[in-house]
Amino acid sequence: MDWKKTDKRGIAAKICYWLFSLLVTVGIFSYLLRNVSPGDIWDLIKGIDKAGLICFLVLSFAMSFFRLWRYRVMLGLSGYEPGSVALFLVVLVRNFFSDLLPARIGTLVYVYLVNTRLGVPFEAAAASFSLAFIFDIIAIAPLILAAVLAAGWGSGLPPGALLVGAAGLCAVSVAVLFALPFLFRTAGALGRKFPVLGKERTGKLMSRFEGVAAEIDAARRHGVYARLLLLSILVRVGKYASLYVLLYALLAPVGYGLADLPVSKVFLGMCAAELAASTPISGIAGFGVYEGTWSVVFRLLGFPAEMANLTSISHHLFTQVYGYGLGALALTALLLPWFKVAEPRTQDRSRRASALKFYGAVAASLAGFAAVIALVVGVGAAYRARNRSAGPADSPSPEEEAARAEFAAVFPGRIAFDSNRSGTFGVFSMRADGSDVKAVVDGPLQEMYPDPSPDGSKIVFARCAILSKKAPSDIWVCDRDGNNCRKLADNGTFPTFSGDGKVVYFERDRKRVMAVNIDGSGEREVFPAGSADWGDYQIVKPRVSADGARVVFISDRKGRWNLWWADLGTGKAFHVSDGCEGGWFCDGRRIVWIKDRDVRERTGIFEYDIEGGGSRELQDADAPRGHEYFPTVVDGDAFLLWGACRPGQHDHLSAESNYQIYGKRLPDGPVVRLTFDGVNNRWPKLLRNFSAPAAE
Repeated sequence: MDWKKTDKRGIAAKICYWLFSLLVTVGIFSYLLRNVSPGDIWDLIKGIDKAGLICFLVLSFAMSFFRLWRYRVMLGLSGYEPGSVALFLVVLVRNFFSDLLPARIGTLVYVYLVNTRLGVPFEAAAASFSLAFIFDIIAIAPLILAAVLAAGWGSGLPPGALLVGAAGLCAVSVAVLFALPFLFRTAGALGRKFPVLGKERTGKLMSRFEGVAAEIDAARRHGVYARLLLLSILVRVGKYASLYVLLYALLAPVGYGLADLPVSKVFLGMCAAELAASTPISGIAGFGVYEGTWSVVFRLLGFPAEMANLTSISHHLFTQVYGYGLGALALTALLLPWFKVAEPRTQDRSRRASALKFYGAVAASLAGFAAVIALVVGVGAAYRARNRSAGPADSPSPEEEAARAEFAAVFPGRIAFDSNRSGTFGVFSMRADGSDVKAVVDGPLQEMYPDPSPDGSKIVFARCAILSKKAPSDIWVCDRDGNNCRKLADNGTFPTFSGDGKVVYFERDRKRVMAVNIDGSGEREVFPAGSADWGDYQIVKPRVSADGARVVFISDRKGRWNLWWADLGTGKAFHVSDGCEGGWFCDGRRIVWIKDRDVRERTGIFEYDIEGGGSRELQDADAPRGHEYFPTVVDGDAFLLWGACRPGQHDHLSAESNYQIYGKRLPDGPVVRLTFDGVNNRWPKLLRNFSAPAAE
């Protein structure tokens, strides 16, 4: 045999394999990233729920803890008792290599490390690995069966095929478990009959195979299979519980609750992704097929396409970085001098803990993990409750009281705004001097971004379940006093009335500007309306001019955030500057916006002329309350309303923010602070005085 030619063919095959794997990874990620942006992925990971993240870490540790326990039981039956710390490090390295190499062959590193670093003979190491591998498969089968029975018939997946597949997997695995000694002995006999590596080397290897068979026989005789099955189920439960909690931690800040993430459906989706990642060609370092399968299966299970695409990358990216980082640290620790190869402590292989002691220890371990998780959840709930409480209120000076009264005397109505004074955001109104605050709409959900109709008869707002820029929300409208609430449109936020009050414009998916008639009919997209120029760029916080001819918005095109305006007739868009929160003067020619560079206290309110191209300052105060946001020009451009906060209180959605409402008469009237409380008050608008037409 020409070994040189064989080696060359082998090298060529490996190169082709890795190139194909790279193509798989690049192809799947290219498809997914056409639907979600890297910024969306980073935002989801950055905003992860902290209590959920800690619970994920606890459950992930529990998985590795029970995996360690299972290996100790199996190695103990072979008479070996390596140190728990060293063996736990081996478990972490095993987890690391599991996804690093295709088809899960990386898990074989366990055998190598236990043999070479911990001094356990190959036969005992290989036997413990083989039993663990089979028990992992057996343990997953009943979990899949339970999930299919709970969700399969309404999941979009073929439940009959899933049931047959899970039952078949369980049956085959059990058969393989009891046939393992025979399989190893058969492999040894065949190896001796066909000594590919030479008689001497093949003989040694086959002797080891026969030794593995003997170790497995010994484990079966000692009657520990029930214990190994229990520990294997706990390993699987710990793994998938940690993955589920991580998914919840990623999605909770964007409005998903536990009811939106049925355990059975999520488990089936994760199992499908794990199975796909176990194929020989799954992509580079585990990235590729996993994400693609996750996205497809989660959509088949009824989850939104955006959620499926976004979590397929963000969830797997987080777990891989976490697993690789932990495994690399563990591998480094194993290379330290005190983990040198040594004969592990040995014991009588017939000795094992009594059933009462074993199952009692399992129960105590589960109770301990449950207590830690309960503590984390409780502390997280207490922290959120504390953050929802109002801060200290200020008191206006006599001069400020007089200025408020003077401002209210000339202001043509009340002021509508949103505020978290009740614990959640709601829509409120007040007199222009800050008094007589009344709730318009304030329920258990988050009612935000109010915009009154030009005649003051109605208020449109967004309603969502949770505070997040990606939380799903809907558009609602009500009378000025909060009566006759009705939904106008699904999946929208940041609504505003048209100049004639007959149309409501709003933002959808942070990508489109929509319009809907006030009666809920005629929903349509007004921008970008299919234009390829905007691709995956975001289009956020749109405001349409009173004549309906132009829209101003912010986008991450040219960097976050930048102000743009577009002609709705031609679809052509124009860049203004970096900045945010644009709005229109009544002439539809000038824009009011927030500038965040070259200003006194991080932000200032400026005017921009789209025809002349010039800008000028409207309001830019210094500390302590010079952080201006939420600008609006009202009453024929006669008044400017806005919110302002102290340094470090800028987060719009946080309960720790403390925006207060200000106003002044344009062009150069004095600045008047209108509210003096300890809550977050935002988006002030003119609620014009309104008298209902007399009945005929």
